[in-house]
Amino acid sequence: MKTESPEKIIQKMLTTTPPGFSDAGAAAVAADLYGINANVHTLVSERDQNFRLTAQNGLRYTLKISNHAEQLEVIDFQNQALIHVENTDPAFPLPRVIPTREGQLHGQAEHDGKTHFVRVLSWLDGSVIHDRSVDAGLASRLGQLLARLGLAFKGFDHPGSNPPSLWDMKRAASLAGLVTHIENPVLRPVIEQTLDKFISQVKPVLDTLRCQVIHNDMNPGNVLVHKEQPDQISGVIDFGDLTKSPLIIDLAVAAAYQLSEGNDPLAGALPLIAGYHSITPLLDIEIELLTDLIRTRLITSLLIGSYRAILFPENREYLLISQESARNFLLNIDPLPADEALERIHKACRSI
Repeated sequence: MKTESPEKIIQKMLTTTPPGFSDAGAAAVAADLYGINANVHTLVSERDQNFRLTAQNGLRYTLKISNHAEQLEVIDFQNQALIHVENTDPAFPLPRVIPTREGQLHGQAEHDGKTHFVRVLSWLDGSVIHDRSVDAGLASRLGQLLARLGLAFKGFDHPGSNPPSLWDMKRAASLAGLVTHIENPVLRPVIEQTLDKFISQVKPVLDTLRCQVIHNDMNPGNVLVHKEQPDQISGVIDFGDLTKSPLIIDLAVAAAYQLSEGNDPLAGALPLIAGYHSITPLLDIEIELLTDLIRTRLITSLLIGSYRAILFPENREYLLISQESARNFLLNIDPLPADEALERIHKACRSI
């Protein structure tokens, strides 16, 4: 059987329309495959469909219906990764995989002639971080939790752990063809310069660093805090961008979402970086690459979001939700001298 190239799979994932299950259709899938009779509430998603299920007994779950271009190997990778963390660090606050009525980790459902993989995960209570401001203490705890998750993933591997994805920063060179969709005359050259530097200077070094399975999307919409204690983290969700990649990328992704507005963009990210370093000490070479990787994550968000917003205008609001902040962060951090950024990160790590 002929195997599709990573490039073709990536293109499929970028351009394939998300599933179109109605609430009633999703409820029927949950009842049929999982025996869960529930009220259904639609949740936002980029390329799949997610629903909150509220069962008749009051228990809540997340129903995930994958894009029909998704690979079975990747679905199993994500399931096995969640189970691995549950076994390695049982107290870690992440969703649990709920088996089907037949004891399988996933099911399948048909819609409009296409087959979709289906999963149900336990529901985590809390409010997402992006609904509130993040102070230095919370940012530090977030960094520590991310490092703890990395330790739980250490040593775990799977045949599907390197899925073709443009959200995997080690593949950022594949974004070059999307630059034409950036019309802003100020933003476009910054993106081009950032991408050129990644390809010529960052990627060759990145390939030599410690590498393992990482969460790869610790953004404020994927972190929950307690409603009664909003300075305490209650859970980490959305493991859909899991991949095996250089460990420092996990921190760079999280730091890209904690930058500050205004003239001191690094200020908000430094407590997170220091918190991570307190659990998993960073190597000097990782610290040297960190600011460039943060920039690369920002252009990744801008390029993929802009392209998919053109393809799927009906989902434009969600796809562009982080565009304004990513654009501002990139333009603010771009002129920051490399030696100044490096010294500030080193100083933050020494302060713990």
